[in-house]
Amino acid sequence: MRILLLGGNGQTGRLVIGEALQRGHKITALLRDPTTIPARNGLNIVKGTPLEPSDIESAFNAVQGDPPTAVVVTLGSPMVKGSRIMADSHEYLIPAMKRHGVSKIVTMSSFGVGSSLPNITFIMRWAIGHTSLGYSFADHDLVDGILKKSGLEFVILRPARLTMGKKAPVHYLSDDGKDNGKGLGPFAGLGGISGASVAACLVNAVEKNTWNGSTPVLTE
Repeated sequence: MRILLLGGNGQTGRLVIGEALQRGHKITALLRDPTTIPARNGLNIVKGTPLEPSDIESAFNAVQGDPPTAVVVTLGSPMVKGSRIMADSHEYLIPAMKRHGVSKIVTMSSFGVGSSLPNITFIMRWAIGHTSLGYSFADHDLVDGILKKSGLEFVILRPARLTMGKKAPVHYLSDDGKDNGKGLGPFAGLGGISGASVAACLVNAVEKNTWNGSTPVLTE
């Protein structure tokens, strides 16, 4: 399988590249600065930005005879008022996916986005509501709505706080961040999950249909 990756030069994006290549997949990564990622077998790098529709089109056409059959998005959103990097990237991406007959997209979001907000720790709820962190979460909230209306086979993973730890077993919670109908208590989400574990979950979601149409919260 060839995967189109947006956000490949970030911490989690780099881990997705390694995880996917290790499993025998190929990656086409759309990068603003291709020099940030070393060359690897199975990795094709396209210079460009997901905020430019023509660059997305170039990424789909980059490897003749071997187009992407799924998309993974690990982009971040700056803590700037009115930021729409995530939302606009998806709005440009979705029509391109449909033109090329690609139906599967897996996007990394965050615990605290959408229906999971009431169940994250109070400290994070306060930060989202009263600091510039809320601008980033608002962008992710827009993506939730965009993908749910897209008609695509989407998966939105909402990991807890990212850590630098090693890959470990992952606990999949419900879309709203509850565990079998119960909240995680006052420290919900603070325990975190390693970027390596999240990368594995992103590739798992591409390979399987288990989480299609869902937005599970991830913890370790």
